[in-house]
Amino acid sequence: MNQSVSVMLLGGLIRVLQGFAAAAPTLLVGLLIASILRYYLGGVGTRRLFGGESLRSLPQSWLVGMLLPVCSIGVLPILFEMRRAKVRPGAMSAFALSAPLFNPLSLLYGLTLSRPLVIILFALGSLVVVTALGLFWDAFSKWRRLPACDDNDRLEAYPTGDDRLEAYPTGDDRLEAYPTDDDRLEAYPTGDDRLEAYPTDDDRLEAYPTGDDRLEAYPTGDHLIGLRRVFATIVHLAREATGTSMLIALVALSGLALLAAILPYGAMQHEVERDDVWAPLKMLCVAVPVYATPMLAMSQMGMMFQHANSPGASFTLLILGAGMNLATPLWFGRHFGWKAAASWVASLLVIVLGISYAINKPLVPPGVEPAGHTHAFDIYTNPLTASHSFGLQSVVDTVAKDLDIRAVASLIALAIILTMGMLFRMLKIDEASLIKNAKAESFASSLRNNDATPRRGLDIVVPPNVIGATMLAGLVALSIVACYAYYPSPRECLAEISTARTECLSAANSGQVDHALYWLPVWEDWSRRLEVGTFLRTGQVRPYQRMQGYLIRKKLENLEHELEHDPFEPHETKQVVQDIMATNSRWTSSFRPPE
Repeated sequence: MNQSVSVMLLGGLIRVLQGFAAAAPTLLVGLLIASILRYYLGGVGTRRLFGGESLRSLPQSWLVGMLLPVCSIGVLPILFEMRRAKVRPGAMSAFALSAPLFNPLSLLYGLTLSRPLVIILFALGSLVVVTALGLFWDAFSKWRRLPACDDNDRLEAYPTGDDRLEAYPTGDDRLEAYPTDDDRLEAYPTGDDRLEAYPTDDDRLEAYPTGDDRLEAYPTGDHLIGLRRVFATIVHLAREATGTSMLIALVALSGLALLAAILPYGAMQHEVERDDVWAPLKMLCVAVPVYATPMLAMSQMGMMFQHANSPGASFTLLILGAGMNLATPLWFGRHFGWKAAASWVASLLVIVLGISYAINKPLVPPGVEPAGHTHAFDIYTNPLTASHSFGLQSVVDTVAKDLDIRAVASLIALAIILTMGMLFRMLKIDEASLIKNAKAESFASSLRNNDATPRRGLDIVVPPNVIGATMLAGLVALSIVACYAYYPSPRECLAEISTARTECLSAANSGQVDHALYWLPVWEDWSRRLEVGTFLRTGQVRPYQRMQGYLIRKKLENLEHELEHDPFEPHETKQVVQDIMATNSRWTSSFRPPE
């Protein structure tokens, strides 16, 4: 099926805008976590958080990733800080792939979509993938174990003409140092009486020009604390939002435009059937360039099991679709070498494809007949057909109809941060300027005069790693609290379902197809939230409740098919509506508390 150039371009633009809106909440979280790692945990604390240099770094990074609410785009700013802190590449790989897969919200949502055993097996499968890949990455990437930091009082650094500085201490031992962007050096011994300098937060050496083509490097005495550290966190977050992090996010979203140009509307509706031996391989080709949030990937996985699609293709979509995007291998290639990154990607694809084919038959849901088609992957194809009207208004309408309050609030916050970032860049406000302007005795400075009185009361310097750990623990706690907000009590869910049901069925009976199709997925989404909310508060969802939920969603799917039938058939639609009403009565009654 051929597409016109206008359809491909507008369809690609719509998918990129939809992806950006979906990524906005987790991108903000990722930028915040990156700033916390930089200014509160620091290099040593960050390495400790991700397991240091021990073998537990791989499962520990996997577990940390499972707890933090980020997506495959939101994880990219965190990777920058992990690399800056010299975290093991294998741990970075494990975190980069696991963090976007599961978080408390998506994990609970997934438990209502298919058998809980399947979700648990998929989670363990992701651990196998990230562990195997992490071991490979540690073995073949350009990485060296960090030695202990040296404690020299004074260094004299000389430029060598090849973007390096040769630094000599007051003794006779020769040191080799590399300058950072803000004229600071940090030196580590290399084992042959030399030091190599890395730009991190800890134990910096500050270099000053002497006027005779030399630099003298001294250990810096100040570090950001208090209000200046809070402000530095905001500055870093805003500057990153207008810098590399935003650029690489747009690269990640370009995969959606690529798929919209290649795949016409509805092209994936029959491509991943249970008995199709090529289904996992087909899904691999789609999942590599795609960007999917954890919730989207989890919902699609549930629909695949509901329609008896290929379980192997479902696993491929989860690991590759949610776990990475088009920018992930590019980031690893840029920082660790293209040859090593190509080997990393090839190994990832082989491992995922092998597991997908291994589980393809054993995880076929019993008693579920293949539906023959699914709309789960329409989000990855072009949203437009030749019959659509083209123009800016159609783009705005298509994107706006999928926005919820969370996406709108995140986009507003991101717009404010982008404005602040551009302002900071224009005024040249960064970490270096904050340190340079430090004044001894100020509340927000660690500099102290020799005759200064001790700090008293609340005027204390709290270790930054304590604050950073508290912040990260707060984010995890907030994500758990968000579960109860996103999945409210059964009473609230039933009230929302009543509204969605009234709007959907009345529109269907009166022939208002677009209005009914708008409220139908809202109704289905609240049916999922009802089950999760019940599980959170009672610890169980009874088999009868689960079965009634399955039946109502199957009949909602039948209604969707009737509404999409051309020409519209009022009599058949009303019959489906009556059938839904009978099932809905039993379904909602099963969740109401006894009076």
